Amino acid sequence: MNKSTLLQMILLAFLAALLTAACTGTGKRSSDNTVAAYEAALDTHAGQTAAIDSGLEAFRRTYADFTAERFIDRVGDLYAERFYFNDTLHTFTRRAELVDYMRRTAAGLSSSRITVHQVITEKTDVFVRWTMQFTTRVAGRDITSDSIGMSHLRFDEHGRIVLHQDYWDSGHALYAHLPIVGFFVRRARSSM
Repeated sequence: MNKSTLLQMILLAFLAALLTAACTGTGKRSSDNTVAAYEAALDTHAGQTAAIDSGLEAFRRTYADFTAERFIDRVGDLYAERFYFNDTLHTFTRRAELVDYMRRTAAGLSSSRITVHQVITEKTDVFVRWTMQFTTRVAGRDITSDSIGMSHLRFDEHGRIVLHQDYWDSGHALYAHLPIVGFFVRRARSSM
């Protein structure tokens, strides 16, 4: 193995360690058991059709702006007592932990906007296609990130979320903009 290959391997290992450290939080980190947990949540949280429209409106209003004055209150009201939430970074099943996570996330943003572009409903399953733009300050400079994603939602009879699974490229949206780490993320993406 030549020096260049060894250096690349060391740098990639360092990048992996940094990404792992960056993903820490109070919720369970997404891991290899994410698929099993999601499948179990699909069985546990069947959802209801009665209040999908009001639930969707609450979802749109709540997530439109993470920096809105009532964002944290709305997050607490949006979810049922028992639910499953996974945003590709963390998994939560307890409302207090999710609210705390969202509070910390919102505190790190100077602006945020999620726009819903399409909603597809089949029985109790609701799929929402959205774009997200947020601005945060990293290493003394403002970083603006744009990303696309989808959320799989199920609601209870009161329009509260019982299942929320996000699908988006969190690595590109978050880590590609960071100093040092971003260089390696962008380089890894371009070599694939």
